Amino acid sequence: MKVKTLILGNIQTNCYVVSSDDKHCFIVDPGANGKKVLNYLNENEFVLDAILLTHGHFDHIGAVDYLYEHFHCPIYIHHDDLFLLQDVKANLSVYEKPFVVKAPVTVSEEKMQINNFEIVWLHMPGHCPGSSMIYLPKENIIFSGDVLFKGSIGRFDFPNSSKHDTNISLGKIKEFDFDAIVYPGHGASTTLQYELLNNPYL
Repeated sequence: MKVKTLILGNIQTNCYVVSSDDKHCFIVDPGANGKKVLNYLNENEFVLDAILLTHGHFDHIGAVDYLYEHFHCPIYIHHDDLFLLQDVKANLSVYEKPFVVKAPVTVSEEKMQINNFEIVWLHMPGHCPGSSMIYLPKENIIFSGDVLFKGSIGRFDFPNSSKHDTNISLGKIKEFDFDAIVYPGHGASTTLQYELLNNPYL
């Protein structure tokens, strides 16, 4: 298993390509620069099995349609963020170049299997209603989207954000009884244990 980080777009969003030895992969949060992502997949002869979206803000979904045109793979997001994909104000693209996602998107399930990967969808609302962390228990890694960053957390001052929900989600993280590598939506990777000990919000 390999995790490749591609930093995309004006907001420097981390897009992750998670590949297995059989050349199959899935992508987390292709936020922009679809050609850059496509080139990486083609150079490595990867087969794209799915696109997973931690949430529906523009800087995490900007290359979804481009990649879907090339691969026609399933796209997953939490139910509560589906409406963001169709609303330029809710997905915040109104502040840059307004767009909506035209590709078909499927509602994620709490537990999913994509090729050889077991995936657990951890719903962590606050940053937005469907904001989620994507956990791979066997690999012991979490893609935390904009829920948790190294030393910080996602903003909760956007139109569909909630400070109340953010606090509840942070409470859930504090109760985790395991450590894992955390790959956030922006910035450097970290670990759960490090954040529990050092993150001022936890």
